[in-house]
Amino acid sequence: MCKKLFCLCLALIAVQLKAQNVNTTTDAGDSLIVDSINRNEGGVQFHEISDDYLRDMENLMDQYEKKQKIQKAVSEQEERMLRQEMKFDYFSTLPLIRGIVMTATTDKFNSRDVIFEYHEAKKWHYLPTVTPLAAAWAMKAFGMEARSKTNRMAVANSIGLGLTCGFTELIKNSANELRPNGHDEKSMPSGHTALAFFSAAVLDREFGHYSPWISVGGYSIALATQFHRIHFNHHYLNDVVTGAGIGIVSANLGYFIADKIYGRKGINQPKVTLADANAYLKFVNKPITFALVSSTETGYNKIDEKCYTVEDGLFEGQLRTTAGLSTALEADWFFNENLAAVFSARMAQFKVQPLPDDAPKYSYYGSNIYQYHFNAGIKYSLMSSPSSRMALKAYAGQRLTPETNFLNDKGAQAIHLNKSSDFEFGAGISFDFLSSSKYISGFAVDYTHACTDFMTNRWLISSFWKIML
Repeated sequence: MCKKLFCLCLALIAVQLKAQNVNTTTDAGDSLIVDSINRNEGGVQFHEISDDYLRDMENLMDQYEKKQKIQKAVSEQEERMLRQEMKFDYFSTLPLIRGIVMTATTDKFNSRDVIFEYHEAKKWHYLPTVTPLAAAWAMKAFGMEARSKTNRMAVANSIGLGLTCGFTELIKNSANELRPNGHDEKSMPSGHTALAFFSAAVLDREFGHYSPWISVGGYSIALATQFHRIHFNHHYLNDVVTGAGIGIVSANLGYFIADKIYGRKGINQPKVTLADANAYLKFVNKPITFALVSSTETGYNKIDEKCYTVEDGLFEGQLRTTAGLSTALEADWFFNENLAAVFSARMAQFKVQPLPDDAPKYSYYGSNIYQYHFNAGIKYSLMSSPSSRMALKAYAGQRLTPETNFLNDKGAQAIHLNKSSDFEFGAGISFDFLSSSKYISGFAVDYTHACTDFMTNRWLISSFWKIML
């Protein structure tokens, strides 16, 4: 009733102003149209206002009230986004925790039984590690709006870089872990990997709001650095995983400290866009995704004698694998809200150690083996909260293992690991979190069984970044 009386008053005022040739509009800019106005010499004659007109006015008021509520909700959401942006991201500590646990559970951490072939490290190997950081500053120089103003970004990056280098050198000089190639005792943690993941985290924090491909591109370079350092025998798996954790945590600490210093000065307010709403609707309904997955793979580590050939006629002992690092590209195609087809291509890397029974220590060089997995399967996914999903999946496919050779201390080929192509199947559980309007992050645990005597039962612990298509 009050709303109708208010509309009637607006209508009468509009008529009177119209009679005085005054252009009358609402706050929204819509003209008030009266039923009819007749002029004569005696003045203005008012006709009765129709019910249709009152309904139009009432609809106008409803629209105005809805607009005010939407604007308030958007402002509150942007305020929550800013507060969340300025909090420390505890999820970023998971890689560091993973690296610490792997190091603490590694047998003979400071005295490995096998030396791997030496490859000289080049100074230019540092260039890819700083590429994401250089890209972030280049994008800012070309006028793209970053999370932070220049001074704030410089302070945050300086603090984060100092923490990255400081933590890395402190642990290197305390742990004294011998490198796989035996060159020195500064294997733990990987400085290259720490710097690469620090750079990727900066690029993600400053420009990830533009496109998820920017964030995934930065972390792809960081993951490639991990593989490079292991492949050339400069580090073990626990070294690069710990290095990644140090880089990510240091970057987030740098931003957290800078946020405490500057408060709300020099930070760009996050904005709610239509893309945010569309991303949430996709996540709730049919989140068709493309994912970059990083995993630690482990399992029974003795290689069966049927899988390799002794060529020097002298080796008697065991071939053992360490835990492996793997990276996968994965796509989920949802048929409805819950059921999806899953496709993945994964590369895994392991260090293999020849452990002779009687020969002196370091009589044989270790080597790296690679495996390539191509799988397809079905996933069943359910919403576990307004911004998270839990999923169960089953899959099957083929695993390819190229041949690998091992040398003795004289440089002669001593052991030949046979190539193989094996059928495999597995199952897993995963948890997805809509951590940004632009991408999904989460973790998964999988079990894979290969129908062969070679590396038969494997467990994978994974973290991933998903882009919604």
